[in-house]
Parts: sequence; structure tokens; C-alpha cells
Amino acid sequence: MKMKNISTLLVKGMVLVSFIYAGTVSPTLSMRFDDLLGSNNAIPAPTTILGLEASVGEGIFAGIDSNGDEHRLYVKLGYGTFGMGANADGDPQFTIGGNYSVMSNFSVNLDYVINQMAVTNAGPDELRISLKVNF
Repeated sequence: MKMKNISTLLVKGMVLVSFIYAGTVSPTLSMRFDDLLGSNNAIPAPTTILGLEASVGEGIFAGIDSNGDEHRLYVKLGYGTFGMGANADGDPQFTIGGNYSVMSNFSVNLDYVINQMAVTNAGPDELRISLKVNF
């Protein structure tokens, strides 16, 4: 319990410092397709993701996003993205992926979600894709 409070405080502090020193903060809207490699061989239903993204350096962005159940902090460097957050059950999850800028404010993001890194009873890892618009 104490470790969770310390990590929550640390994450909140990192977000606060990132946004204080941020150059430009913009809202984001994404349409995410979770678990592309699921067992039913069907395209999953999309979920809507809202977030904020800040420019913290030349070509470096930090952001937060959420669908109401899952929350994530991420850092985007060029084509790569690293994120950490919590899933709907409150278990930690980590993401690593890439992004491709189609237009100036539209990008396609591919994330590999690592669910079993810290929790032994978490669900299987998954691959997801997002269509993202920055405002």
C-alpha cells in the first residue's frame, strides 16, 4: 500500500513538472483498437481515448491519455513511444511502440502492451493500434 502511494506521488510529480516546463500543450483524441491479435479473428470495437500532449523539447513529447478505465503516461521520441499506466483492474501495464505521422496533426500509433511485467495474474500481452488527432 505504501509503495503504491509513493509511486502515485512520483507519477503526479513527473506530470506536473512536465507540464510546467512544456512548450505547447494540446488536447488529443484517439480511436484505439485493442487486442488486434485476439483469438476471435475479428476487428475489435474501437474505444475513444482523450488526452493531453506537451512538447517538452525538440521532437520530444510527454502526454497522458485515458479511456475512463485505463490511464497511461507516455513519452514520445521521434518514431518511438514508451508508456506506463494502469489497466481497468488497477494493475500496472507498460507500453512500447511506434508512431507514424500521416499529416501534421494526424498519426497512426502501434503499441505493444506488456501486462505481465509486474503482476503474475494479469491478462496476456496485446497489440493495439490507434488513430490519433492532435488539436
